[in-house]
Amino acid sequence: MIKKLESFERALSVALFLVILAILLWQIFTRKILGTPAPWCDELSRLLFVYLGVISCHLAQRDNIHVRIDALLSAVTHKFRLAVEFAINAVMAGVFIWIAILGIGIVRRTGPKDMLVTLHLSVGILNAALIVLGVLMAIELVAQIINIIRKKEVVRI
Repeated sequence: MIKKLESFERALSVALFLVILAILLWQIFTRKILGTPAPWCDELSRLLFVYLGVISCHLAQRDNIHVRIDALLSAVTHKFRLAVEFAINAVMAGVFIWIAILGIGIVRRTGPKDMLVTLHLSVGILNAALIVLGVLMAIELVAQIINIIRKKEVVRI
């Protein structure tokens, strides 16, 4: 089931990218060819880009491909490296849980009149990306911590 969720997440990220590309091409067409830009294009592409960033961040964490400087870790023992990875993941999980909690507060404070102007949607949809990011990343980091404890490996396979 996890593999199906991972495949879905990857397919969703590709789909979001293609939709954003199509929206931006439509924006160019309406602005340059028709002479009247479609006002909703900017807002929708920005909204989708935020969620694409959230999914991409989660995929990068799952595959352990975030930018990192590991020159020092490559020179130490495997046990010490695991201890450092455990500590980093624990701190990061706490930070992402905090981000999710802050995101809940931000979404709750979103008033009924706080709308995305051209899409006529609540700004809460945009702010909810903080909650999604925090929850996805915290779950992934906890899964990696469990993997470090059980299998003595950093990356889940």
